[in-house]
Amino acid sequence: MKKVLVFYKSKTGFTERYARWIAEEIGADILPIEKVNLETIDSYDILVFGGPLFASRISALDKVQKWMEKRPKKTWVIFATGATPSDDGFVKSIERINFPPDTQKPARFYYFLSGINFEKMGWFNRTLIKLFARMSQKNIKTDSGTAPVPPRDLRSVDLCDPIYIEPLLKYLRIKR
Repeated sequence: MKKVLVFYKSKTGFTERYARWIAEEIGADILPIEKVNLETIDSYDILVFGGPLFASRISALDKVQKWMEKRPKKTWVIFATGATPSDDGFVKSIERINFPPDTQKPARFYYFLSGINFEKMGWFNRTLIKLFARMSQKNIKTDSGTAPVPPRDLRSVDLCDPIYIEPLLKYLRIKR
């Protein structure tokens, strides 16, 4: 049986939760990316990395891609988490943005719906999201013809569901 490491970068806890669910289901080791290095990677056959999306980019992927280039014979699986509901077009665009033609590509890429946690988010990210919400409200008209009042207080939302990891688990069970 092949040895599997699940490692992750998590800012608000959603990606870590998915990483833990995956590791528990397949009996893999799990580490935050800060505790992973090439020596760690050399101890595993299959490497599963998860990171949150921010402006369509997977957090900490640049570091992982350097490792992928140095260890191309390893099986690499990448997943991203975010609050945007997905469809095939969205997932393909995230994949194209993060894995352009000149970069090492993972064996599989997955996207899992997660959520937004304003309490764990930094001030800068909270401010950007609120600004974006206000700007997007300006172009929307209500039935009365006026723009709706933007929300003063955006709320956290948790959309995580273990059902989303099933395709990834199926792939890992076949590869092991």
